[in-house]
Amino acid sequence: MDNNSVIKSLGELEIQSEAEAEAYESYVNAALEDGQTKKKSVQRNYATVLTEEDIRALMEIDIQSVSDFTSLSKAEATLLLSHLRWDVDDIREQWSAGAQIVRESVGLLKLDPPSDDNEYFCGACGKSDPHKNFASVSCGHRICTLCWTSHINKIISEKPSAEWNLWLKCPVRVGLHASCPASVGRDMIEEFASREEKFKYNQYLLRTYVENRETMKWHPIRGSRCAIDLSPDSANASVSCLRLVRFCWNCREDAHSPVDCKTAAKWLLENAVPCPTCTRSIPRNQDNSLKMKCLPCNYEFCWYCRLDWIEHLEGTGGDSYTCNFYAVSSDQSGEMSESDPNRYGDCYEDWSSNELLMQKAEANLPKLDTAIHQDLSNTQLENVSQLKFILEAGLQIVECLRVLKWTYVYGYYLREDEVGKQNLLKDTQERLKNFVENLKHCLETNLQPFCYEEEPSKDFKAFRIKLTELTSLTRNHYENVVKDIENGLASVVSDGP
Repeated sequence: MDNNSVIKSLGELEIQSEAEAEAYESYVNAALEDGQTKKKSVQRNYATVLTEEDIRALMEIDIQSVSDFTSLSKAEATLLLSHLRWDVDDIREQWSAGAQIVRESVGLLKLDPPSDDNEYFCGACGKSDPHKNFASVSCGHRICTLCWTSHINKIISEKPSAEWNLWLKCPVRVGLHASCPASVGRDMIEEFASREEKFKYNQYLLRTYVENRETMKWHPIRGSRCAIDLSPDSANASVSCLRLVRFCWNCREDAHSPVDCKTAAKWLLENAVPCPTCTRSIPRNQDNSLKMKCLPCNYEFCWYCRLDWIEHLEGTGGDSYTCNFYAVSSDQSGEMSESDPNRYGDCYEDWSSNELLMQKAEANLPKLDTAIHQDLSNTQLENVSQLKFILEAGLQIVECLRVLKWTYVYGYYLREDEVGKQNLLKDTQERLKNFVENLKHCLETNLQPFCYEEEPSKDFKAFRIKLTELTSLTRNHYENVVKDIENGLASVVSDGP
């Protein structure tokens, strides 16, 4: 996909915070102007956002490739791909080994064409009609247009899409109990399906194309009709799309590196719920009140029933600690951990406080964007792409706080006898905090004076060097933290069995 497609797709993706997107979009565009592909190491794997138009363009490339290789029509090539999981390499291999076997397996028969009689009898209804009112698939059976229309629309409207390849066949009976094995291709769908059923079929092709590609998944934001394409050489499951939506490639939940999906799911099940509006995980209130507020979208709801908070209060008479829907009282709902309440409380406080710090850092990104475009580009450096180091620093702070948050979860699930790992983890957390504080101070405090300068400042170059170096040092330490914890802090001598 070319750069224009990437830029176009930026404007069509639904995200959690439009402010975050606007802050980062200029940074991405600057990189694209330089002809660069945004690829990072461990800290951020950037995945490409694909709109439906982009996905269809990729589909057409594969269809044309198979069509050229097999000498099939594009409709037949589409049929072949949809039956064989859109695997172009596998199709090439199978076709080279035995084209006829492949054709028969997907219902692409190779029979003699029908005679050119002036009048045909429909193989489905038996009625006679002029030549122009008939159509055939690869089997050559003559079916009238009325029967084709009825047959195709009935299957698409009534059968599950997973069974369409099984049922979209020629309707002629070739035996007492058998139907003709010839498949119905996209050309027949386009000609005879209604507008609604045609849309369903095209969406089916789109969906199966995405779901059968190892490097592609649907975007995790609810309501989005975009896909995410990740480079196959990516070494980390935690990725970002170009609109700053950070998520785990494996489970499609919020990014939770350095802990694995199972650990993150266990923690969130006990301590967070998805917002009913935007699906973002919201931590439980520390006072055990059932009132939840999603900061990204400002929706207020009940922890248990997920109803709007006003609606919830109407059912409980104003009680914030009871939910009638689940009949759960505050003393029942407050159970989180039976092992060590103090240890759990400390862990949860650290986790939730870093979540809030991360959200504040994310909210600061639009301010950095304003500083770049409205202040610094007019005085210090005219080329906006040369100012991207500022947003790099802001993004690095966000990522460090995200990882720092999850290190406390990792620590909570360490065994009590793993003292060496606990001590090393605490030391690692403190050092990462120091890196973040230094970077944050340089970014927020040292940047401000330049925003008010009316002329280029001789000190800006030194600031640029200092902030870039701090960002690089912080990133290196951040990457080492992620790597060490994902390896189970292997440098520590075993504390126990």
